[in-house]
Amino acid sequence: MSVNLEWVALACFRIWENDGPVIVTDPYEPWSLELTKEEDINIRLEGDIVTCSSLTDVAHSNYKLVDGNPEVINALDVSRSDESPLIYNEPLIAVEARESDRHPDGPDANALYSFKVGGLWFLHMGDVGFGLSNDRISLFKNRCDILLALTGEALTLPLHELDPMIEYLDPTWIVPMHYNLAPVSGSGPGEMTKVEKFIERRSNDPVIYAGTNTVSFPMTESQTSRPTIVILEPSGYVPTTK
Repeated sequence: MSVNLEWVALACFRIWENDGPVIVTDPYEPWSLELTKEEDINIRLEGDIVTCSSLTDVAHSNYKLVDGNPEVINALDVSRSDESPLIYNEPLIAVEARESDRHPDGPDANALYSFKVGGLWFLHMGDVGFGLSNDRISLFKNRCDILLALTGEALTLPLHELDPMIEYLDPTWIVPMHYNLAPVSGSGPGEMTKVEKFIERRSNDPVIYAGTNTVSFPMTESQTSRPTIVILEPSGYVPTTK
């Protein structure tokens, strides 16, 4: 069976299998993306389960963006507990981390988390601000088919600290997120880099430019041992040239 993944914006995705429950990850507050068009501010999402890397950052925890009365899972709480909520009858796995020490408001705690849909593990990197050692992310070994990877640097981890995490986790596919795609770019010390920088430094990895906001997994696998990078277009705003 195929699993659908839609990139909304920033670190927000919608993930679902056929007619199963829709998972919304790290929904954002529209004004946090510095969007000004009324149609962008009025975006609404449909979903049944909302996962948040924490509940302290408006760019990653605006569960009110999702209509209805979805179940809300705070991955940071899960990382600090012996109990795990179930998604598609599989436990969500979470590891505590924190934002970058460069964060102007101070580095709040958050979590990376992984969950399984349709036989595939999706690992969401939350809002982590630094690279984690293999020991710290060992829970995710063999639980990372699709890596939803922070690639914009700025107030998240630098790319040279992301590389060894990718090598250890060995995902089949990498979906970049949280990067500079005008008009969403951040400003000042929080200005994000473009996804091209990530692609250039991983020149041995095959790249699929989907040209759409939604794809289905499993996709074609690389004939090499390298992960395939899948570039999506956001559904939460219209990219512009800048």
